[in-house]
Amino acid sequence: MTAAYCPPRRLDPNDAVGTFVCRSSEQTTWLRHHARQSASTGTTRVFVVTAQDEVRVVAFYAWCMAQLDVQAAPTRLLKGAGRYPQPVALLARLGVDTQHEGNGLGAGLLVDAITRLLALSGDIGCRGLIIHAENDDARAFYLHLVPELETSPTDPLHLVLLMKDARTTLLP
Repeated sequence: MTAAYCPPRRLDPNDAVGTFVCRSSEQTTWLRHHARQSASTGTTRVFVVTAQDEVRVVAFYAWCMAQLDVQAAPTRLLKGAGRYPQPVALLARLGVDTQHEGNGLGAGLLVDAITRLLALSGDIGCRGLIIHAENDDARAFYLHLVPELETSPTDPLHLVLLMKDARTTLLP
């Protein structure tokens, strides 16, 4: 991300989401019509990026805690952990406004989510991050940025990053 953008922060009631448009109509609709309710009820936490001195959201991600069933977990995630659902964080949504594509916002948001998760994982049980990619293009985007992601054996659009891989990827 460049200096033209504010760092990611939680969605605020004053943030303007009504003009947000990304390539995914599903992500656009969710941000415009459901993000505030989802955030206010604690279902997800929504982080947004705005341009400097603006309230218009130009990129966002939404995440929450989840569990990954044994059948859906990569083998490495289960090693030494038992054969029961594993605690994970879920990156459920990520979108960048079409007018701001190509500025590193998507990559920056992914790094932000993983960095926050690394900080949080010291205080809460979490074995990894699962990403629900919307389609093959999104899957390719995530895999390009984080080659350590593993594909769930039950869904090729579900990608898993083990905490130990996140630590070696992002921490010195």
